[in-house]
Amino acid sequence: MSRLSWFVLFVTFLTKLWTTAQAVYVDDGNPFEEGDLDVLTLSISQNDAPMLTKVYYPTRIDTYAVLFFTGGYQGDIPSELYSDVLVRIARHGYVVIGVDYMPMETVQANVTKHLEGRIAKQLNRTGLVPDFSHLGIGCHSAGCDPLVKMTLQHHTFSKAALLLEPFSFNYATPVTFKMPALILGTELSTQPHVCVRPGQGYNHFYDMWKCPRMLMEVKGHGHCDMYNETWYKACQLTHFCKTNPDVDINKYHGFVQGISAAFLTTTLQGRDKLQYITNTTALPVELMEFKIDMNC
Repeated sequence: MSRLSWFVLFVTFLTKLWTTAQAVYVDDGNPFEEGDLDVLTLSISQNDAPMLTKVYYPTRIDTYAVLFFTGGYQGDIPSELYSDVLVRIARHGYVVIGVDYMPMETVQANVTKHLEGRIAKQLNRTGLVPDFSHLGIGCHSAGCDPLVKMTLQHHTFSKAALLLEPFSFNYATPVTFKMPALILGTELSTQPHVCVRPGQGYNHFYDMWKCPRMLMEVKGHGHCDMYNETWYKACQLTHFCKTNPDVDINKYHGFVQGISAAFLTTTLQGRDKLQYITNTTALPVELMEFKIDMNC
């Protein structure tokens, strides 16, 4: 079974676990400030699911919107390497589920056998409810490739797309439905050592998407800046992608947190905070480019 099929199965299964009539938690704060909620982490091993999964969730009992996230290399880069950013987003009122693809030699009919019990025991025992009717997808780099392909086939399950430096070798099918997308790119990602090939990255995704959509390209930052600081430094030392030695990773992660929380609060929680994105002069980073197409 392909990775895309595994992911579709996984998402479809989880969306059926809970149904709720309760309104989701709405974040009232500034998305660029630290969220008010404390966050815990649940790990689900490959023995309990077809993929290793990290769940970042608020400790406060409430009903929360959900963000699915896949890391680079089509999910081969573990979501825990992005935990600083993902926890920051969760603190603004989200259950963030980081899905890593794990190799499996055989297809088992009961791949989700233990998954429901694990998540329900850890989350639902306190009354915390992830509301999968308020679900968005998020990704970094080539992790966006399977997510976009899945969305093209099953777009009704998601209400928004957070595409952080998306990249794909073969994304060629234009989006025909309306799903709000925030697309982020960086100046250094297309420079040697190239980690996003021109014509296959964030500008291509923006061109292939349909209104409503936004694109931000950040000056002086690179592809590895999304990682936790330890892995960012490893990327810098190995010159895996081009980096800027003067980058403040904490500040950049605060920026990603801010635009992500503003976008998701607008699209999943129902409170318009797009002004935190569109007021580009107030952003903590400098932009090379900003495109917006929201009046559909």
